[in-house]
Amino acid sequence: MDKLRALNYFTKVAQTLSFTEAAAAFDVPASSISRRIAELEKALGAQLLHRTTRTVRLTEAGEVYLQQISLGMAQLEAAEELVRERGNTPSGMLRISCMAGYGRLMLMPVLEDFSERYPDILLDVHLSDELVDLGGDQVDIAIRGGVQPEHRVVARRLDPSRFVLAASPTYLAQRGTPKTLDDLSSHAALLYRGPKSVFKWLGFDGQEWVYPAIDPVFISNDGASLLAMACRHRGMVLLPEWSLRAHLERNALVVVELEQPVAVSRSAQTGIYLLYAQSRYPIPKIRAAVEFIYERLAHPEVK
Repeated sequence: MDKLRALNYFTKVAQTLSFTEAAAAFDVPASSISRRIAELEKALGAQLLHRTTRTVRLTEAGEVYLQQISLGMAQLEAAEELVRERGNTPSGMLRISCMAGYGRLMLMPVLEDFSERYPDILLDVHLSDELVDLGGDQVDIAIRGGVQPEHRVVARRLDPSRFVLAASPTYLAQRGTPKTLDDLSSHAALLYRGPKSVFKWLGFDGQEWVYPAIDPVFISNDGASLLAMACRHRGMVLLPEWSLRAHLERNALVVVELEQPVAVSRSAQTGIYLLYAQSRYPIPKIRAAVEFIYERLAHPEVK
């Protein structure tokens, strides 16, 4: 049995949950994929996949096996790519996943310059706020916000992602400007929905972080929609400073400074992070992109 080929086939079926898609990816008949995986299961003495005429899913043993081999497969792929490209000009497809709002406002202008400098690199950019698995989702570089990610990936902080409370001058003229956490109860709140939950507003009352009383009037997973509502005087937003910058500069929105700090997380490590697998960093195209993006986007506060 060609063990490496069987592992590649199994990994692709596990990722796509489809023999047909896996066969298309390797340009072989689906029957060849099925036969190789059956041989692998026989050698292991365990069933890795549940198969029906319509569905494919991992067994418990299959999930454990996939988790254990994924890192090794990624390292092998990185080693092969590094040897192929050693001494060469950075080239090939580079897959980047980035938060939608940050991608449009901050990353895309940088990638335009990157493409001019490295014309042999084909960028495949996916903008989404959903969580991403660098290995399973076949992503070379990811940019995500939140607390510092797990240790399995390299996480370089790009921005402290300081959250700022803001509203339009017209809204504040109509409703008044809040000064304290208690004042927020009489104001309309425009809330952001993250991949897992709605971001609740937090305030530090001098002793501990508390949830101030607010009046939510609109919730969205799209920061641009929240900003549009704020510019139409519908309420106040609590969003990262980088997302507000253009609106603040043209005075469409103004910062609302309370006597107490406000935030969406108690963690001091909240920020925007540039993520990549350490094993793939030596590959020329990945190393070039990581350093270019970091140099252009890293906030002076985190450099």
